[in-house]
Amino acid sequence: MKKFLCTFYLSSNLDHGFWEIISQHRIYVNSLMRDEVIVTYSVNDTRTKGWVVLNAETEKDAADYVEKFPIRPYFHYELDELFIFDSMIGAPKLVMN
Repeated sequence: MKKFLCTFYLSSNLDHGFWEIISQHRIYVNSLMRDEVIVTYSVNDTRTKGWVVLNAETEKDAADYVEKFPIRPYFHYELDELFIFDSMIGAPKLVMN
């Protein structure tokens, strides 16, 4: 399984419709996280840009997940296949007694 980084750029015009679908979007993202498709999901403080790391067989498969984001009409994005992705997520802390 390959990893892809989706960098998305949110529209500067986040209207009422955007805020109405946030709960649907979170449900979709959370389901992909439970299914281990989404590894990480982040949005910057100014709500202008976000990053999602996805597990997928191909770039097309990764794009298919992103295209189904409920907030998709409000952003454009770039996908990059990752060569290296290191993370402490899920790694247990080593405790020396």
